[in-house]
Amino acid sequence: MVDRQANGTPESLRTIPLEDGRSLRDELHHAIKDARRPSVVVMSGGAVGARARLSGNATLGRDPTCEVVLPDAGVSWRHARIEDRGDAWVLVDLGSTNGSQVNGTRCSEHPLAHGDRITLGRTILRFEMQDPLDQAYDAHLERLLHIDDLSGLFVRRRFDMELARSIAAATSQGKSVTLLVMDMDGIKAINDRHGHLFGAYTIGETGRVIGQVLGERGLGSRFGGDEFCALLPEHDLEQGFAVAEEIHAAVNAHTYTREGVTLRPGISIGVAAFPRDADDAEKLFQRADEALYRAKQGGRNRVMR
Repeated sequence: MVDRQANGTPESLRTIPLEDGRSLRDELHHAIKDARRPSVVVMSGGAVGARARLSGNATLGRDPTCEVVLPDAGVSWRHARIEDRGDAWVLVDLGSTNGSQVNGTRCSEHPLAHGDRITLGRTILRFEMQDPLDQAYDAHLERLLHIDDLSGLFVRRRFDMELARSIAAATSQGKSVTLLVMDMDGIKAINDRHGHLFGAYTIGETGRVIGQVLGERGLGSRFGGDEFCALLPEHDLEQGFAVAEEIHAAVNAHTYTREGVTLRPGISIGVAAFPRDADDAEKLFQRADEALYRAKQGGRNRVMR
């Protein structure tokens, strides 16, 4: 039986009246206005899609210590700064080689409004003022763009960007970066015996194990299939090798059980460090991949450098 009001309208179709629509609207308006925060999103250039939320003054440039790092040869080391002037946000050029533009006009200083386009070198950024709903939407969108659903780790494109930044920072600060290249052992046998859903489960679980071991020390990525990578800023080869052994031990100790079936995968890991083994990202990947090959050739499910 359908519940009805006295006028015969089904209860499920009843509209709940708001007691004071204007007061509610005004309250929401002021709350959103007070909570609006600035951000910049890269629309074109080497870091396209990257977003930085600003909590105060922020320097933009190639310097890895900048709040907004732009990997663009046309951008100066410390190119410009976005300043909080209290009643306005202002772009200030820092004496850059190629100058700064807002909406196509070159300037030394320019107040910023929502939607303004900032051009630094070949990079174009959009300045935004976001309310909490905008911020939540962007956080969700960033996750869709940068996080692998199966493993919870970064997708390859985002990982490559972070590796480039880390190597630039290490170069300027005289520090090391260690790269781990990982390949699971036994996934084909799991797929053949139990089906691909079991294989996908095992890959996803391994991604979560890697993420837990890394913690705040580094960044992990699923490169596709059952291949993973990890980036360890400020870790030399010995320190990075120790983290790789932690991952290896954690994967082998983890309980993989699906639908009552216990699965026992392994993981092979190759380790290489910048600048000890290579002087750029491409060579670093090559050295780590060669170490992974030695791990596979040496019997699998082990760590090699």
